[in-house]
Amino acid sequence: MNKEFPELHDFFGAYFHQDWSAEHESAEQVLEAFLAESDVEMLKVVQQELSVLGKNKNELELREYLLKELSCYYSYWNTWEVGEVWLRHIASRLSSRIDSLC
Repeated sequence: MNKEFPELHDFFGAYFHQDWSAEHESAEQVLEAFLAESDVEMLKVVQQELSVLGKNKNELELREYLLKELSCYYSYWNTWEVGEVWLRHIASRLSSRIDSLC
């Protein structure tokens, strides 16, 4: 369990686990599942932790941290330019969902 980002650990570990691609056709579908299954408070906490995650980490450190500390098995670099862009995309999707629920 990651003590610095407990909700991100739960999010990535539960949704972007080793077999995520067997359950979903794309990372966007994984994100959609999380958005549909989570309440506003959970979305806000994950969004807040995301806003801090990429700070002070270069790209290789971020990749390693996501895998080893947050149990994220999605290879975002095959689709996204850098991790910071992917994380901002997730944060944007969270914001849109929060706005629609409030």
